[in-house]
Amino acid sequence: MAKHSLVGNIVAKGTLTLFNALMPLIVTRLVYHALGPANIGTIEYANALVGYFMTVGLLGTYNYGLREISANRSNPALVRRLFRNLWCINIIGNFTMLFAYIAFVYFFIHDPLLRNISWLLCVNLVGQAFYIEWYLEAFEEFSFITFKTIIVRMLSLVFFFIFVKTQEDVYAYVIITSVVMTVGNLVSYVYARIKIRCNTRELVTNLNFRPYIVPLLTVLVLNNTAILYTMADRTILGYFTNAENVAYFSLGQKIVEMTRLMMLSIVFATLPRLSLYLKEDKQKYQDTLLKVMRLVLFLALPMATGMCLLSGEIVDFFGGADFEGAVPAMRLFSISLIFLSVEAIMYNQVIFLHGKERRLVVYNICCGVLNVALNLAVHYIFDLTPLISCACTFASQLVFQILCAMYIHKQLKIRLGIFTSNAFRYLWASLGLVPIALAVQSLGLGTVKNFIIIIPLCAAAYAVLMRMAHDESYLQIRGCVAELLTRIRKSNQA
Repeated sequence: MAKHSLVGNIVAKGTLTLFNALMPLIVTRLVYHALGPANIGTIEYANALVGYFMTVGLLGTYNYGLREISANRSNPALVRRLFRNLWCINIIGNFTMLFAYIAFVYFFIHDPLLRNISWLLCVNLVGQAFYIEWYLEAFEEFSFITFKTIIVRMLSLVFFFIFVKTQEDVYAYVIITSVVMTVGNLVSYVYARIKIRCNTRELVTNLNFRPYIVPLLTVLVLNNTAILYTMADRTILGYFTNAENVAYFSLGQKIVEMTRLMMLSIVFATLPRLSLYLKEDKQKYQDTLLKVMRLVLFLALPMATGMCLLSGEIVDFFGGADFEGAVPAMRLFSISLIFLSVEAIMYNQVIFLHGKERRLVVYNICCGVLNVALNLAVHYIFDLTPLISCACTFASQLVFQILCAMYIHKQLKIRLGIFTSNAFRYLWASLGLVPIALAVQSLGLGTVKNFIIIIPLCAAAYAVLMRMAHDESYLQIRGCVAELLTRIRKSNQA
């Protein structure tokens, strides 16, 4: 029997995601204004480079560990065996990649600023060696993860305000970011060790990596093919154009990613339970999947519409006049939020949970290569810009999602619930917010006032429409909010 309620998991994960979204909003505005486009572009380029090594170093332990422990958490002996082997594999993978990354920086990176930032990012690979969130999420320990993350991130925010003020503070920003990630991972690691009651000697003895090699290598290939249409764009832009274009591209990508985290909080909060249902009750799995898709579309459609309409204000707020070139890409990134949210469900909750990751590998390779080819073709035929690079990625991801949807429908016989009356209701209601936003913008009130007026006004209008329609997703969210308020009230009374 599950220990935690599904609504409680969504509330805890949603609270964490909201905090994780608000923190970057504050940090991004502070850092982008302080460091400027050139420094930000160099940092993002360095992050893209170390990201390749981090993806290989993780060896797919998060995805595989979360799925396997979620499905077998009623078997303590098997869970302990999975934990010990996967953690040791994670240690080996990350430290191997650390040495490879050091060699890469030493021999291939010569720009002084990029080289120094790259040296500092070695800390990321060390910190990732202790990444154990897959174990905690498998046991639905979302309350602990939320509390831990809020405390660690709040401390980091204090350090940002103290140490990141001018363009000369670029190294301070990189150090704080890397150390915060490492500290967060170490705290989770200590907590997981306490929960599983495994001493150090037991942790590293009687290991057998053989059963995990093939599935982990499959997930590793899957994760590495995925970067062909994520980090590849920044790499190509940084290599063929300039750091400013990387900064323009990264600003839109980063802001939309913050919003997408809200969708992923629903996906990953329900993933352990769906894994259990898929093994024990297929019909309950199907019903829950449809509810998750409906809830994600309920949120993603109005969010994407609002972000597209407010792209100019968003870029001005976070980057200022220096980042005006990021607005076109920001608009397209906003629209892609809808498709990325649906993709997260198909990718994680359907194909991967069914153990069909090899199919995902094939699709990712094809669409990733397509994205790289499109970017390179555009560079040699026309001028590569952040907008065009974003369009190449969007087109490639759309092809990937169509392939996934066809496979799920024809081979797995699973209903996704994308094209339903509920979905079309959310679409028309979202489009109904366009006149409201345009009317307010026409008044010329400025960035901050537009935010203050448009966001609450559109949110209220959307909520009213959903309440009038007696929409199930609206009622479900209202129930989550009521439960959260009840918990807070009981806590205060205690």
